[in-house]
Amino acid sequence: MPTSAAIEKEPGQIHARTVLLKIFIGALALRWIYGLVLFAALGPPGLMGADSRGYLGNAEAMAASMLRGDLQGWNWLGSDLGVMPLYPWLVTLNVALFGSLAPLTTVLMQGAIDACTCVLIYRIANAVDPRIAVYAAIAAAVNPTQIVLSGLIYNDTLFVFCVALFLAGAASWLRGPSWPAALTVGIGLGLATLARIVVAPWVPVMMLVLLAAAFFAGRLRPRHALQIAAMAAIFGLCIAPIITRNLMQYGSLSLTNQGGSHLALWVAPLVREAKEGTSWERGSAEVEKRTRERFPERAANPFTESEHYAEIGREELARLGPMAIVKAWAIGATINLASPAIIISPPIAELPRTGFYATKGDTILEKIGNFLFRSDNATYAWALLLGLAGLAIVRLVQLCGFFVLALDRNSWPVTILLVLWAGFILAANGPVASPKYRLPIEPVLCVLTGAGIALLRRRNAQPPA
Repeated sequence: MPTSAAIEKEPGQIHARTVLLKIFIGALALRWIYGLVLFAALGPPGLMGADSRGYLGNAEAMAASMLRGDLQGWNWLGSDLGVMPLYPWLVTLNVALFGSLAPLTTVLMQGAIDACTCVLIYRIANAVDPRIAVYAAIAAAVNPTQIVLSGLIYNDTLFVFCVALFLAGAASWLRGPSWPAALTVGIGLGLATLARIVVAPWVPVMMLVLLAAAFFAGRLRPRHALQIAAMAAIFGLCIAPIITRNLMQYGSLSLTNQGGSHLALWVAPLVREAKEGTSWERGSAEVEKRTRERFPERAANPFTESEHYAEIGREELARLGPMAIVKAWAIGATINLASPAIIISPPIAELPRTGFYATKGDTILEKIGNFLFRSDNATYAWALLLGLAGLAIVRLVQLCGFFVLALDRNSWPVTILLVLWAGFILAANGPVASPKYRLPIEPVLCVLTGAGIALLRRRNAQPPA
C-alpha cells in the first residue's frame, strides 16, 4: 500500500477561498433541496423524528415565556433537565421568529450549519494532508448521513458542527500550536457539551493527547501548556451555568438527569439481548418493573430518580457480566457503522414495518437476517439493502484511506486524534445503534474517504506498465 506521498497533489491554481465557497454553496444547495422537497411533500411531519415534537413543544413553551417577558431565573436554560440547552435555544429562536414555519426554518438553518461543517472538514483534512482536503470536503457535502439528519428536528447537526469546530482547532494546533487554534478548541468543546453531554468525558482525554503530542514532538513549552489550560477553562465556563443550576436546585453536580434511565432502560436491556436473546422491549419493561418495585414512589428530585434507575442498571450489568457487555458494544458499533442513513429519512422511516429492536430472532445474527431479508415491508427492505450496498463501497474506500494515512508519519498526530475520537464515540454509544449516533464521527470518516479517493485517482492516472 503506497504512502500519502503517492497521493496526487491538488491543482494549485484554485484559490482556497474559492474552493471553500464552492463547497459551502454545493453542500447548502443539497441540504435545502432535500428539506424543501420533504416539506412540500409531507409538510412538517416530513421533518420530524421520534424526539422532534418534544424539541418543538419545549421551544414553543420557552418562546411564549420570552414573549411574555417572564423567562426568569434558570428558566433560560430550558425546562427539560435531560436536554442540554444549545439546540433548544436554536429551535426557540425559530419558533419566536417564524411561528408555525419553525420546523422548516430550523431545517434550513441546520442546512447552513451543516454546510459550514463541510468547510470545517476541509480544514481538518487540510491539516492531515492538503492533497486530500478537497476530496474530503466533497465527500462531506454529498454525505447522506449529514444530509438526512440536517433535514430532521434533531440536535445532531448542530452537535457535529461543534465537533468539527474543536477537531479543526485541534488539528491546527497539532500542526503548529497557536492561541487562535487553542481558543477554537475551547469554544468548540464548550459548545459541543452544551449540545450533548457525551463530549464532557472526552475533554480530559483530548487535553492529554495534545500535551503528549507536543511533548513527543519535542516542542512542549510553557505557553503551550497555558494554551491547553485555556481550552479547559473555556470549556468549564460554558458548562458552569448548567452545573450551578443543578447544584443549587437539585444538589447534583451532574449535567443532566438522563444517565440513569439511559443505562437501565436502554443499555442494560441491549446487553441482556446480546447475551440471552431477550428482546429489548421485554428487557426494558422488566427493568422498569423492578425499579418501581424497589422504589414505588417516584422521587421528587429528578437526579435522585436517575440514581434509582442507575442502581438497577448497574446491578443488571453486573449480573450479565463483562463478556456480554463487550459483545453488546461490538454489535452496537458494527450496526452504527453499517446502517445506512436512508432508514431514518421520514419517507422511509415512517413506512409500516417491524422495527429492529422488535424484530424476532434467537441470536443477534438471526435477528439481523430477519430484519434485512424478511422485512414485512418490501419498500423498506429494498431501501435498506441498496443503502447497505452503497455504504459497503464507501467503507472500502475509507479503509484504503486509513492505510494511506497510517503509513504516513507526518499525518500521525492528527490521524491518531481523529481515530481516538471515533473510538470514543463508538464506546460512548455502546449497544445503542442508529445512523444518527454515527454522525459525530462523520468528519473522521470523510477525511478517510478523501484519502481513499485521492489514492484511487492517483492509481487510475498512472500509465499502464
